[in-house]
Amino acid sequence: MKAGICSIIWKERMDIFDVVATAARVGAEGIEVWGQPPHIPDAADLGHVAKIREAMEANGLAAPQYGSYVFAGKAGFIAEIKQELAITAELGAVACRMWAGPGDSEVLDADQWVATVADLKEACAMAADMSLLITLERHSGTANNTIWGCQRVIDEVDSPALKINYQVANTCTDTITEEIRILGPHILNCHATNSRQTTEARVMTRLADGDIDWAGLIENLRAAGNDGFVEVEFVRRGDEEISLEETESELAADVAFLKECMGG
Repeated sequence: MKAGICSIIWKERMDIFDVVATAARVGAEGIEVWGQPPHIPDAADLGHVAKIREAMEANGLAAPQYGSYVFAGKAGFIAEIKQELAITAELGAVACRMWAGPGDSEVLDADQWVATVADLKEACAMAADMSLLITLERHSGTANNTIWGCQRVIDEVDSPALKINYQVANTCTDTITEEIRILGPHILNCHATNSRQTTEARVMTRLADGDIDWAGLIENLRAAGNDGFVEVEFVRRGDEEISLEETESELAADVAFLKECMGG
């Protein structure tokens, strides 16, 4: 397993080439490039994407997946996924991370499920032809908001090119263990954040300090046969935005912790 980061950590605060340099300094092994401006200012500009790949390669960084924002089951999906797969390939990424369905699994009607599955079948076929994978974000507002939804999508699409990008939805250790037991063989990568419940609210923390047992989670992923990336998705500490300097030092702590959990 490897420790990576998501460039969305900086959003509009940092140029993608500065992100690459920062990722190398903090010891990350890969970057999931955020598929929005300014990191990808123009989806048709593959020359810009090639420059990102070259910068990452020069810094010894892999591209575990590309962070696209296309939704299977929405109008115009096929044209959009073609463009996003082209970016994925140019970036040298293993997979295109995307979204399934125009709403939560329990509220999608029969027609929306049919459209979502049909789109995903087409996307997986296209990806397989390019030796790529599709990863679906486990996230609210999509068909993958629940384990049931994830399993239904996996079963109905029925493609080896379809994987899950796992995110914790419940901090209960037993729940996380059971989710990884069920989804483990289908998980490619994982997004990492942590938080702690106080008497007043839930506050964001370092990965080592919150309610989620990341060491145990990583061990469960390994036991399920996972050899992918665990990517720091955000660096937030409480409610206040922290400076770029603090972001880098805190990110370095998170990456070091992940590597420690991975045994090196």
